[in-house]
Amino acid sequence: MTLANKYRPRTFDDMVEQKVVVDIVRSICEKSELANRNFLFVGAAGLGKTTLCRIIANELNEGKGSPIEIDAASNGTVDAVRKIVDQARAYPVGTKYKVFIIDEAHAVTPAGWSSFLKCIEESPAKSVFLFATTNPEKIPATILSRVQVFQLAKISLAGIHDRLKFVLDSEIAEGRDIHYSDDSITFLAKLANGGMRDALTLLDKALAYSSDVTAENVSAALNLPNYDDYFRLLGSYAKHDNRAIAEIVDRVYNSGVNFVKWFEGFHSFVIQILKYIYLQDIGSTTIPPQYQDKIVNYNIRHANICLKLANILIKLNDTLRRTSYLQEFALTYLCSINKEAK
Repeated sequence: MTLANKYRPRTFDDMVEQKVVVDIVRSICEKSELANRNFLFVGAAGLGKTTLCRIIANELNEGKGSPIEIDAASNGTVDAVRKIVDQARAYPVGTKYKVFIIDEAHAVTPAGWSSFLKCIEESPAKSVFLFATTNPEKIPATILSRVQVFQLAKISLAGIHDRLKFVLDSEIAEGRDIHYSDDSITFLAKLANGGMRDALTLLDKALAYSSDVTAENVSAALNLPNYDDYFRLLGSYAKHDNRAIAEIVDRVYNSGVNFVKWFEGFHSFVIQILKYIYLQDIGSTTIPPQYQDKIVNYNIRHANICLKLANILIKLNDTLRRTSYLQEFALTYLCSINKEAK
């Protein structure tokens, strides 16, 4: 079983953050009858939308029965929606409410939403609809005006860090031979970009690679870019060392990596260097902590160089997506005429 499934929250108290939303829906579930039985949960992937829907279903029915879960990506046509509406008209058996969880709700077709409209407006029998989506802008305004909308926020770095630590400590308590460093789980938390499910998926990959969870092993497990090359290329650009730039570009191109993705990563790296220059804290960046000895060489004197390079990389990356002359254009944008040669 994956860690994301094993440690999926089962109650409101298990939810990581989302306090405002959790408090509101907990209060709604405690009422003897629901005034509104249509809810929409909005947020980026991995924040707990579907999990929260399952918890609500469990609370409403006091642990009895199971919700009807539907993936709108494959059940969003008008015919599929009509079948759901027909189900909603029948009273539940053995439970207080018949709860439908409609995941990826933005995938419902316009005709499908039209079929949903009357059902949502009149809430037949004892049916409850819990919609979840990452793209609320694709849902018609006529639907949005008839549901209670809840926005889930990205989970804080501290929240993800603490949950990962809890998971690792729990696994160790169960007998798994795991060792981890605090900076490694902080690094994982940053890579998750606010998503708890993504954080646990990344941790699964790290543990599959090695039970010794260090920042170095995390980088290897996740096949992260070789930041040594990024540091070398940035340094070579700053020194106008065309020979070194050409050597790095040729070696990366011939290594077989996705050249376009590599340069997108380099652009992100330069932005992270700028963050470090302004904040003087590697912890505020997504650069692995083992590169502390390299990043400390950058200070405010390098800001203009990084800003100029960041703007160049925007144009370079746009060009690389549209051309087959990858090496040539990379060198054209990064190399410069030596002043002594003018």
